[in-house]
Amino acid sequence: MDNTDRIDRYLTGTMDPAEKQAFEAEMAADAQLAEDLTLQRDMGAFLRRREHRNALQAQLRDIGRAHFQPEKKEAKTVSISRRRILWIGAMAAAAGLALFLLRPLLFPPSLFDQYAEYPALALAQKSSAGPADWSAAEQAFNSEDYTTAEPVLEQYLAAYPTDMQAQLYLGICKMELDKHTEARQIFGALAQSGESFKDYAQWYLALSYLKSGDTAATQKTLDEIPDSSPFYKKAKELAARL
Repeated sequence: MDNTDRIDRYLTGTMDPAEKQAFEAEMAADAQLAEDLTLQRDMGAFLRRREHRNALQAQLRDIGRAHFQPEKKEAKTVSISRRRILWIGAMAAAAGLALFLLRPLLFPPSLFDQYAEYPALALAQKSSAGPADWSAAEQAFNSEDYTTAEPVLEQYLAAYPTDMQAQLYLGICKMELDKHTEARQIFGALAQSGESFKDYAQWYLALSYLKSGDTAATQKTLDEIPDSSPFYKKAKELAARL
C-alpha cells in the first residue's frame, strides 16, 4: 500500500482530527508505516534545506562576478615605489584567495554533483537490538566513503534483507562507485515495490543515468516521475537543464 499521500497530509496538518487519531493508532502498530513517515519527513526537510542553499549560492555567485569583473583601462607607464609594489602584491594575494574561495560558485560542479545529495544514513539506532554494531556503515556513508560503506551495507542486508532504506542506500553507494547496472537493479526493484521508497528510487534511478552520461534515459526516467512525488519539482528542473 502506498502511504505517501496519507503521510503527506499528516505532516502538513491537513487530516481531520478523527483521521489523524486513526492514523496515529495505525502507525503505533505498524513499524513500517512509522519508518516511512520518518523517511518522508527527513526527505522533505532535506529538499527544503537544499533549495535554501541553492538560493544562497546564486546570491554569492552574483556577488563574486560583480566584484571580480575586469575593467578595461588605457595602459600607461608610471614609476612604482617599493611600498606600492608591496601593496599591489598584497592585493593580488587577497584577490587570489577570494577567487579560490569563490571558485566552487563561479565554476559550479557537474549536474550530477549538484543534484546527488543524500540525507544522513541511520542504521545503528534501529538495529541496536541486534548482535552487530552497524555504525561503521553510517560513518562511512555520511563521510562519502562509499567504498567502505558498500560492503558493510551488504552485510547489514544479509541480516535485515527486508530493510528498504538500507537497500536504497546500498544502491546509492553502487551508483557513486559507477556500478550502475547493480545500482539500477536495486532502484528498479524499489520503484516497483509500491511503497514510499519508490519515489526516492525513481529519482536516484534518473541520477544513475545522468552520472553515466545517458541523457536520453535520464530524460525518460525524469518524465516518469509523477507530480505526487516529492522529487517532481527537481525532476522538472533537471529535465529542463539537460
